[in-house]
Amino acid sequence: MTLMGMKRTTQRDIAAKVGVGRSTVTLALQDHPRIAPETRRRIQEVARELGYSPDPFLAGLASYRNRQRTAAFHGTIAWLVNFEDGPYPWKKYPHYLLYFQGASRRALHHGYQLEEIHLNEKGLSPARMAGILHARNITGVLLCPQPKAEMEVDFAWHEFSAVTFGYSLLKPSFHTVAAAHFLNTRNAMQALIRRGYRRIGMVIDEDINRRCGHNVQAGYLIEQTLLGGKKGAGQIPVEPLFDYDSRRGPNATDSRNLVRYIERQQLDAILTSDYRILENLTAAGISAPDDIGVAGISLPVGEGPLSGVVEDSEQVGALAVDLLVGMMQHRERGVPPAPTRTHLEGIWHEGRTLRPAP
Repeated sequence: MTLMGMKRTTQRDIAAKVGVGRSTVTLALQDHPRIAPETRRRIQEVARELGYSPDPFLAGLASYRNRQRTAAFHGTIAWLVNFEDGPYPWKKYPHYLLYFQGASRRALHHGYQLEEIHLNEKGLSPARMAGILHARNITGVLLCPQPKAEMEVDFAWHEFSAVTFGYSLLKPSFHTVAAAHFLNTRNAMQALIRRGYRRIGMVIDEDINRRCGHNVQAGYLIEQTLLGGKKGAGQIPVEPLFDYDSRRGPNATDSRNLVRYIERQQLDAILTSDYRILENLTAAGISAPDDIGVAGISLPVGEGPLSGVVEDSEQVGALAVDLLVGMMQHRERGVPPAPTRTHLEGIWHEGRTLRPAP
C-alpha cells in the first residue's frame, strides 16, 4: 500500500488488462524492439491510464546490479553433450544454440568459461570422462538437451553439480530450466480465440512433445476443453497431429499430412511447434492468414512473418547458469532429492499469419 492507502499498480495489473504476459509488459515499458510497435503503444497507454510508476527500490536495486563488474576468473563449466548414439549436431537446433550462447555470457559474468565436452564419445568411457573433469577441477555441468526424448545417462553424478534443460533427460532427475511450454501454449490458444478462431488444431512432432514433458499437449487440451464448455460453442474436440517430423525440415510428406489434417478436422487455425511450417503450407498451396490462421508456440526469435510465442532461449541459458553457480558455491553435488523446475514465460510476436486482434 502507498502512503495514501492506495495499492500500487504493478506490471501484473497491466498484463492482465492488456491480455499479455508480464515479461511482455516489462520489455514494452523499456521500448524493447522485440515487442511489436502496436503492442508497445497499447501497453504504455494502459500503464498511463492505470497510473503505473516503477517501484523506486526495485529500480535502484536493478541499477546497482547492472553496474557490477564481471567477477574474476574461477574456472570452467562443462557443457556436456551426449554422444551415446554417435556425433550429435546440437548446434543446428536454434533453441539449443541460444541456450549455449546465453549460458556462455552469464558464465563469464560469474567468472567462468563454458566449454563443450563430449560424453560417451568413442573410446572414452563415462568413468574416464569423470576423471578428466575431476583432474581439471570442473565441478559444474550443464547438460545439453539429449539427442532423443526420455534418455537415461549413466555418469558419476555424485561428484558434480548439474542442471539440465527441458525434459529430454528421463533419468537421473536434475534441477531443470525450460520454457514455460504449458503456459505459452495456453497463451497462444487464448490469442487465437480472441481473434475469433474456433477450430484450432495442433501440429507437433511427437519427439518434441515428449521433450517438453507433454506440457504443450496439456496446455492445448485444457484450452480446448474450456472452449468447448462455453455456452453455445458446440465444439467438437480436435486431436493433435503428431505424424509430423519438424526436424527434417520442409518436405512433401509433411505437406500432405497437413492438408489431410486441415481438411479432415475443418480447421480455421493451427498452433505448431514447427517454426518453419509456412514452407510446408506454401508448398501445399495454403496461405496464412487468408486460408488459415497459424501461430507458433516456440519461436526461436521474434522476427519473420510467423505469429506466436517467442521462447527467450538465451535467458533460459542464463538462468541455468545462475542456478548452477549457486549450487557450486554451496557444494550441492549429485542427484537432488527434490528437483526443481524453473519455467520462463515467452513473449508474444504479432507476425503476419493471424487475423488482427479486436
